[in-house]
Amino acid sequence: MSFKISNIVDYNQFIALDIGTSKIKVLICSIEGWELKILGSAIMRQSKKNIIDGEIADLYGISETIKKTISKAGEKLDEIPRDIVISLGSVLTFSDIIHMNYIRENPESPITMEEIDNIVKKVEHTSLDRVKGKIRERTGIIESEMKLVTTSIISITVDGKKLGNPIGFTGKNIKLGVINVFVPLSYVNMIQNIGRGLSKNIISLIPSIITLPKLLEEKNENFDFNCCIDFGASKTTVVVLNRGEILGGNTINFGFGLLEETFKQKEPKLGYLDIEHHIAHIEQTYEEYREVFDAFFNILFDAIFVAMTDITKQLFLKNVFLSGWGSSIFIEQKLREYLQTKNIGNDIHIEQLIESDTEWAKESEEPVFQTSLENISPHDIGSFTQVFSLAKATEEMLLLKKDPIARILRYIIYRYD
Repeated sequence: MSFKISNIVDYNQFIALDIGTSKIKVLICSIEGWELKILGSAIMRQSKKNIIDGEIADLYGISETIKKTISKAGEKLDEIPRDIVISLGSVLTFSDIIHMNYIRENPESPITMEEIDNIVKKVEHTSLDRVKGKIRERTGIIESEMKLVTTSIISITVDGKKLGNPIGFTGKNIKLGVINVFVPLSYVNMIQNIGRGLSKNIISLIPSIITLPKLLEEKNENFDFNCCIDFGASKTTVVVLNRGEILGGNTINFGFGLLEETFKQKEPKLGYLDIEHHIAHIEQTYEEYREVFDAFFNILFDAIFVAMTDITKQLFLKNVFLSGWGSSIFIEQKLREYLQTKNIGNDIHIEQLIESDTEWAKESEEPVFQTSLENISPHDIGSFTQVFSLAKATEEMLLLKKDPIARILRYIIYRYD
């Protein structure tokens, strides 16, 4: 089974799945007219033995938890969709952004979709050559054991003019910015095994670096200098964007699970439930356990700063958008205090990536997708941000099946063969 757009069977409905370290999150989605609707949602805890060091360790345990979560999400539906997309958040994910110039033989002829596709294909091998040194250094995996899962166009310029849709334009020099995402082949095979166990049609793996920016596209701040930070239990994802273009992303190999470990070390008398309570109610317990929290924040925020500046040395942020397990008004405040000590922006605005009353492109005159969140509890909206961004990316992919030009309109091409 390969990840092909042609694999989609019932392409108006699908399951979006996020396999987290501590929880499985599922959204059952439907595209009706121009609106992405959430038909059902569920979050379920999983055994710690299922995930070790942020990676899947027990296929059977993971599969059983996913089955239960999907059943819970679809308990009010007559039928549960067969197609499924999975958020790719492994620390073994490698991305490469490459910019290339292409000189057209006939600059007077209109640019076609086929021409753009052919240009993109030429950079794939070059991209793997660029990242294989990094892959070997971090994992010891040789490049032949890696698989390209996503190729995404992040910018298009024709004769110096940036375009959203180049189809039909004429010109001599096409400049493309392309991001390629690679994962170990063993990881892909593991996901395929999970799909077989679920009797589901896995359409694709889509990495967080691609999906999180989807939630900015209808915001007024989309063309500012932005950073998205998603907090998980065992990893933290950082994506930096400028003028709607992804500059890069990094996955930090720890998250709020490290805060639990810090509590265990510094407050050994506290039980597991006590620690969970203190973390969940950080606004009330911060003063009492300031030393523990500050030790964790210092490590986390330093790692985020390194991750951001590793993406671009010319970092001058205007907005930071937070999501995930640890995101809260309190975290916004602590991160704001930290960033004020760094010369990477002037009065940086920090807010949640998605709010409970979100309506997408509500006042737009163009027929764009909107989203109904009525089947997600307002209390859980923040927890579903990662998997919701996956649903938004899938929405584009399904539009692509109906209209190939759509992939250019939103700067994205999905390749899964």
